[in-house]
Amino acid sequence: MEKRMILAIALSIAVLFGYQYYYSPAPPPPGGTAGKDNAAAVPAPVEKGGPAPAPAAVSGGLTAKTAASTRTITVKTPLYSASLATEGGAISSFLLNEYKDAPAGKPLDIVGGKSVLPLALYLDEDRPPLPSPLVFATNAPAEIVVKAGETRSVLLTWESTAGVRLAREYVFHGDKYEFAARVQATNGSKEPVAVRPGLELGQVYEGELAGDSYSFAGIVVGSGKSGLNRYDLKDISKGKVEKGPARWYAADAKYFTWIVLPEREWSVTRASLVGETGARVAAADTAAVLQPGDTVRAGARVFAGPKRSALLEATGKDLPELIDFGWFAVVAKPLVFLMKASNRVTGNYGIDIILLTILIKILFYPLTQKSMVSMRKMQELGPILKTLKEKYKGDAQRLNQETMNLYKTYKINPLSGCLPMLAQIPVFIALYKGLLVTIELRHAPFFLWVNDLSAPEHLWDIAVAGYTLPIRLLPLLMGISMFVQQKMTPSAGMEPAQQKMMLLMPVIFTFMFWSFPTGLVIYWLVNNVLAIGQQIMYNRKADAAKAVTA
Repeated sequence: MEKRMILAIALSIAVLFGYQYYYSPAPPPPGGTAGKDNAAAVPAPVEKGGPAPAPAAVSGGLTAKTAASTRTITVKTPLYSASLATEGGAISSFLLNEYKDAPAGKPLDIVGGKSVLPLALYLDEDRPPLPSPLVFATNAPAEIVVKAGETRSVLLTWESTAGVRLAREYVFHGDKYEFAARVQATNGSKEPVAVRPGLELGQVYEGELAGDSYSFAGIVVGSGKSGLNRYDLKDISKGKVEKGPARWYAADAKYFTWIVLPEREWSVTRASLVGETGARVAAADTAAVLQPGDTVRAGARVFAGPKRSALLEATGKDLPELIDFGWFAVVAKPLVFLMKASNRVTGNYGIDIILLTILIKILFYPLTQKSMVSMRKMQELGPILKTLKEKYKGDAQRLNQETMNLYKTYKINPLSGCLPMLAQIPVFIALYKGLLVTIELRHAPFFLWVNDLSAPEHLWDIAVAGYTLPIRLLPLLMGISMFVQQKMTPSAGMEPAQQKMMLLMPVIFTFMFWSFPTGLVIYWLVNNVLAIGQQIMYNRKADAAKAVTA
């Protein structure tokens, strides 16, 4: 029965992975550079107390008073180096000093590509329209260094020939990933101007930011009514992003995120795909009509960096929910908490995973022991079950009835061997998701050649029939330990064909775990070794008790 439960676990995991595979973000059909946009035609904003001016009342578009040169300003802090482009005023690169693109690589850039950039201005509803791209002027030097505890700002300005002025200000802090982004529009012309200040978040999910088929990448919106809403690339391509109030919105990846938190609630105005792997989402403040001399301002806090729960919680109350622990988050969160707590002592997350596995095994010890007792009793009834099968070979109903009477006589519940194992499935899935999305495991070394617990282990490669096959030791050891565990487990009541099928399970699991994060393989390997030890101790105890009785 326990061997059948192993098959049940495999099928459960297959269902989980199959579900995530078929419902993971899918690219749009080839042939287009952008997918369906959620934005609809927006009517001209209405001024309080009267109708909005018709666009025909002013010129067809605004032009720059003076031509500004295209520049890049680099802001360096102890945590990151951000590059601001005067063309558009967006962030063109954001290098994280503490996070590398490989275990011994260069600082990671969390701007995925140049086709769409974070924090561009939202210009869709400005009337008359502004030039695109908008090139700002600035007196800022080419490089600004912000030390820990310091605050520095970068001011970008633009003015039209008619006197309409735009200003963008970034305020950076030397000791945190959060900074401010502010927008100001002043109407110095002689005609009314319609504006709706806002910001657009864009991201290209490639390379490190693409994650994997089991983790989320896309747009997340925190709204007051429905809480947190996730939209992967597949949802965005179908126009599922809801336009409406947003307390914050994010371009989110597996380990890193961009979050815009407006000073007051904005509204999501549009979202769309960019190419096959990019996405953008825009949100804006309330539309306003500026009479000559009027000014409107809007601002937001921006978080750009790693998805560490403490950092996210310090930025916003519900932002830790961006870490997607999956269906069994209520189980995954305590497990990850314990692992992090242990790491304060050990300093090695591989050791922490082993300690956590031992703790889980201790918690499930009574249930596992109960399962072993049940399996032992089933094994002792094996000869009687075999006799019943021969006696009632042609009468399945009678065979089933006599088998149940036998279980009742010996006070055996055939399901008692399964239920303890079934209870461990949520723990396995929860730990899988926890190890998958916990950024502390990214590039975390264990020992010797194992230098990244979040990635598959890698010893060397061999060429087979034109293909490169990675060689891994831990999945092989895991498969061997699973085989040993199965050989030690009683198989009473199973047909020979079933027994042969069960012997294939270690092979299936080995192939399945071949591309799993090393941290998860360590968990399963240690769990198997502990199960073997527990089985050996129980068998010795049961054999000794049987000898005394005899």
